[in-house]
Amino acid sequence: MDERTRIDLDAFVATEYAKVVSAVAMIAGNRDDAADSVQDALVGFIANPPAREIRNIAAWITVVAANRAKDRHRSRSSEARALGRVGVIDEAAPPVVDTLDVDVRAALRALPDRQREVCVLHYLLDLSVEQVAEGLGVTEGTVKTQLFRARKALAAALEPTRSGDARD
Repeated sequence: MDERTRIDLDAFVATEYAKVVSAVAMIAGNRDDAADSVQDALVGFIANPPAREIRNIAAWITVVAANRAKDRHRSRSSEARALGRVGVIDEAAPPVVDTLDVDVRAALRALPDRQREVCVLHYLLDLSVEQVAEGLGVTEGTVKTQLFRARKALAAALEPTRSGDARD
């Protein structure tokens, strides 16, 4: 990537990224999809820059991200229709993360990626240590170690503060 493009991208991220995510969210109707789509468009721009010169990176990213967000929406809609035809109702059970306490969700998000991954697979999706290890391509010992570390970090993050304790 040439120096000019790098500077343009840095300026875009610093000044226009949030506006572009908001614009794509308005187009796509979903802020999470918008953020993912903008990031995908940025990665695509860096990995495979357009052949022609782009004068306005924000406009280019907005158009590409909006198209990706619309594609995601169409894909989800098609999937929902297909599941409906075979009798699977996606809304039958709330997403498992929605059933968690807000503090637990925050503590899980704060974990390192691998620890969060094994926690979700083991505790939320109820997979055995063996199944998690097989799915991730690691040993059972690695899964157990990651679960131990995650439990320790979660316990520390979720421990009630002593300042609120009436016995002080």
